Amino acid sequence: MGLNAWEVGIIVILSDFVLMVFLTRMFDLSFEKFKWAIYLQERSQRIQERLSKRKWTAGLMKIGWLGPLAMTAIPFGGGVWTGLALARVMNLSSKQTSLAVGVGVILGCLIFVLAALGILSIVEFQEVQL
Repeated sequence: MGLNAWEVGIIVILSDFVLMVFLTRMFDLSFEKFKWAIYLQERSQRIQERLSKRKWTAGLMKIGWLGPLAMTAIPFGGGVWTGLALARVMNLSSKQTSLAVGVGVILGCLIFVLAALGILSIVEFQEVQL
């Protein structure tokens, strides 16, 4: 198509941000209808309350947004869908969710672009003569 790896990366980031907005809205409208999701969220809240009473885990609770960020950024880890679902179950605010998943999208795309550039620098394409 004539695009370099960086241009493809920007297109992927933009499409993931559009997907993130769509999925956030979808989760807002339908999350309460899934009994298993409600159960996971309630269980997560109970565990968070119990852990927040301990000194050393109270500090860890503040960086809970790293879970959705890592899930979104890790290649083949799940992407936007899994990051948003995890953030919803963890009962993160919409600001924390957007920040974590957005940064995860950028980091994940950066990982793929750098890997693609590394692979392309190793592989040499020969011109085919007819």
